[in-house]
Amino acid sequence: MWITNLHRFLTGTTKPYFRVWLTLSLLIATLYGTLAFQPAFSSEYVVQDDARQHVFWMRRFLDPELFPNDIIADYFQSVAPLGYRALYHFMAGIGIDPIVLSKVLPLVLGLVTTGYCFGVALQGVSDFAVVAV
Repeated sequence: MWITNLHRFLTGTTKPYFRVWLTLSLLIATLYGTLAFQPAFSSEYVVQDDARQHVFWMRRFLDPELFPNDIIADYFQSVAPLGYRALYHFMAGIGIDPIVLSKVLPLVLGLVTTGYCFGVALQGVSDFAVVAV
């Protein structure tokens, strides 16, 4: 009897069960995302490798006089995609340092990705439920 109830709970196709699993999925994504904060914020000088190339020049959004005549900063600024640059420029406009944003953004993107992947998985479950009936 309890096996049947456990099976129904784990594979249930009703909305309350989906909410439980979505909540658990988001909690796990949050847990592992926040575990990455410890080394990222352990020092002011800890920066992810790609941020050293692709984000450092974005401090120009906060201080336009930064990196004058720096051809490397000019190069990375010129090859940055428009949406990427616009996101960081907008966030710098409201006072968020681009380096700090590059440390926090993976958690946000991980939560969004978890939600979308959960939705895709639900599409497969609902299709399977229709075929099984």
